Amino acid sequence: MDNFRHLLYPQPGWTRQASSFGRDPYRGSNWGGYRHMEACIKRILIAPGETHTMASLSGAGMITRIHMTTLLPFNNHALRNLVLRFTWDGETHPSVESPFGDFFGAPFGTYQPYASAPMSLTAGAFNCLWLMPYGNGARLEVTNEGSSVVDPFFYNITYRELKEGPPSPLRFHAQWRRENPARRGVPYTILHAEGSGHYVGCHLNMQNREWWLRPTLREISFPRGFGLGMLEGWEAIYRDGETDPSVRGTGTEDYFNGAWYYLPKHGRFSAPYHGCIVRDVLRSRVAVYRFDMAAPVPFSRSLRVEVGHGFYNELPCDYSSTAYWYQAEPHRPFDELPRLRRPQPAARNAAQSALFFGAPLAALLALVWRLKRNRTKMLGNSSTFNVKNKTAAGDGGGSGT
Repeated sequence: MDNFRHLLYPQPGWTRQASSFGRDPYRGSNWGGYRHMEACIKRILIAPGETHTMASLSGAGMITRIHMTTLLPFNNHALRNLVLRFTWDGETHPSVESPFGDFFGAPFGTYQPYASAPMSLTAGAFNCLWLMPYGNGARLEVTNEGSSVVDPFFYNITYRELKEGPPSPLRFHAQWRRENPARRGVPYTILHAEGSGHYVGCHLNMQNREWWLRPTLREISFPRGFGLGMLEGWEAIYRDGETDPSVRGTGTEDYFNGAWYYLPKHGRFSAPYHGCIVRDVLRSRVAVYRFDMAAPVPFSRSLRVEVGHGFYNELPCDYSSTAYWYQAEPHRPFDELPRLRRPQPAARNAAQSALFFGAPLAALLALVWRLKRNRTKMLGNSSTFNVKNKTAAGDGGGSGT
């Protein structure tokens, strides 16, 4: 009940909402006459290379809810081609920079429903409840960095205007990163922050790109993990320049509150503060999240959050992540977003899994077919035998009368 104790007290500010309604009603196709153009008043169109300012707010306030959506699956490319950039208090570098889908937790550039406390993908919607304070203005933009038009795109940004300003200098931050492939012998970095604040969690997508049937039989189970060997890596969290991490784990799935490679029977789940959105053995893919909202990780000067890709960081994996944290400005400028953002093609992974799991299945089907064929042949021989017996019996009776 402590989470709702604030409901017993008067709430400050004035609630307002910036939305796509009436922002772009005249552009776009009528889809061969099947689209009611009146409906365009509620959405926007984003052309290739275009930046749309969703909200330009002045004064002090707090963003309390963000809702976005586009027409899927026709605009699947939008999940990685659209980029969100949020800036607070007139800063030079955005505090939030991420592809649209990844910011909300869409794994591998695809829509996969889940529901957590601060974020969710539900019934085609992309939802965020992270509190985003600002003291002197905020600007929220979306840019189409792809080659295709995105139409339609809807958004609602709910915020409160505050007279007394936010309760602290901490500002919300989110950064998307990707390494494809992850560097051999070096853990994957989820976050490298400088300043003071606290880390609250991340979404992490992992895909093993190697042909894991190639090693010896002993290595296939460990450290290859039957294609999920990247989960043998563990997390390490370094605070304020320390050389030995304050936090060191025992495995990636352990850090994200799972175990045993997310066993198929209990693999995918969606809980308020942690979950496994994707567990795909055929394509060697896993997508997980964890939010430490009750006990965030504090730092005074710097923070580095890393996770290994395999026991020895030896697996060639496609890793991408969105980290979420609060800190006082200024923050460390983000690295430039990778231009190539589409997920790694999984044909090789599917082929190797089909070979590994398909061969026994094919053998089983062949055995069933052979048994069925033999049974049919036996029944045929039995029928022939009965016919011959009846014929013989008829001939004997006729000669005796």
